[in-house]
Amino acid sequence: MAITFNLVSPTAAASAVFVEEEAVKRGTGSAVIPRKILVPGQYNSGKSPTVNVAQRILSVSDAWDRYGRGSMLAAMIEKIIDNSGGVPVYALPLADDGAAVAATGTIALTGNATAAGTLSVYVGGVNVPVAVAVDDTATEVGAAVAAAVNANLDLPVTAANVTGTVTFTVRWKGEAGNQIQLEINRADTESTPAGLAATVTDIGDVVAGATDPVLTTALGNLGDTWYTEIASPYNADTPLDALEAAGAARVDPGVKRPFAGFTGYTGTYADYLTALDSRNSEWTTFVPVHGSPTPAYMISAALTAIFARYQQATPGRPMKNLTLPSVIEGSTNDLSYTERDAAVVAGGSHTYNQSDGTVTVGDLVTTRTTTAAGAATTDWRFTIIIPNLQFKIYALEQAFLSSPFDRAVVVANGSGVVPSYAVTPNMVKARGIGLVDDWVERGLSTDRDNIVDAMTAEINGSNAGRIDLLIPDVPSAGLRILAAKLEWAFLV
Repeated sequence: MAITFNLVSPTAAASAVFVEEEAVKRGTGSAVIPRKILVPGQYNSGKSPTVNVAQRILSVSDAWDRYGRGSMLAAMIEKIIDNSGGVPVYALPLADDGAAVAATGTIALTGNATAAGTLSVYVGGVNVPVAVAVDDTATEVGAAVAAAVNANLDLPVTAANVTGTVTFTVRWKGEAGNQIQLEINRADTESTPAGLAATVTDIGDVVAGATDPVLTTALGNLGDTWYTEIASPYNADTPLDALEAAGAARVDPGVKRPFAGFTGYTGTYADYLTALDSRNSEWTTFVPVHGSPTPAYMISAALTAIFARYQQATPGRPMKNLTLPSVIEGSTNDLSYTERDAAVVAGGSHTYNQSDGTVTVGDLVTTRTTTAAGAATTDWRFTIIIPNLQFKIYALEQAFLSSPFDRAVVVANGSGVVPSYAVTPNMVKARGIGLVDDWVERGLSTDRDNIVDAMTAEINGSNAGRIDLLIPDVPSAGLRILAAKLEWAFLV
């Protein structure tokens, strides 16, 4: 094989020692995919980010400056930055829809306090304690509640008091605002001070939030950048339709940028099964904590953060039994095995309440349950297949974008002496075998010998400048069930 130099003259005649250097890829291992988290969401009024364009966020204060404290985007980004282990985070700012409505709720106070105490107001699971003095009127306590809420800039609502009725208004417009729960005195040790009465009408029950932003344009602007995880703040059908359509577009062979999309859920188990019935996509994974006061968009952020963090460390490893950071247990989240199994079959994930009030991940499941033709399928059931495939797609792309494949000519196997920039099908196959060996070593694939034996590389019959490579991969499955049978009998 002739050695080709880029800089040394082929006609040099005078005595010299030339040393030319060129960086080339020698290893046969995989290039490791750099994970990136994308967070679509809304911002506070008064802020003016460039909408529908992804923006790298370097810190929590950066998110506050761009989107406003208490905004959907700032809250989700703070959760992710605090728990993602340094995985880069990108925001995708969305404007309120022109026809959108902001959700509101109220706490109506009556009476006068006959004893001092504390009224514990909870917004999305966050406690806002309000001191009450003897003889405080309902109007005075209402004013104190509104002042305490508005003083907490990280809450997703603002508050206004009118003669003891405090109205809480979500900072953004849309259906997602209905996720925020309004409560008083959650703990057994808390109570309304004597002489006062408080009636709560939950957020979304006074005025229902309606019309989330349309995501189609924003998701269509993602371009060639890899976003490995998307934390969706929305769990209504319209935004999830757009997310799933984007997933289908980005797995196209010419794009090669699939993502794992996550959305939270806090409704009842029965409503959850109904919601799953309208979804069927490998690109959406519901993360339910039934009855949790933590808003669904914050559950999505928590799961996305730890998913990206652990997949960066050990790609393709299952996520079971990891804690969802700062997510409060659900009042109806203690499911039986039968219920969990039914959810998985329906395309739903599940979580576990723990004795210390935390929540851990059970099975993460995509909503894909049937093929395009309507036949039942399990080929995309568990979400962990997505980072497995992301890793391999990225490794293949990087392998064949590098030398010697980047500026090669195609020659047939057994062509004899060829230049250094010639590539044969056998060379392509050898590179593929090196990748498979790496995948097996990382626990991403299994049955190595059968994969390699069935691997094929050949010059395309209709295009002499194209080599086709088939890798009949066998992805490794996460251990989910261990069944042991104990047989016993008395000796006779």
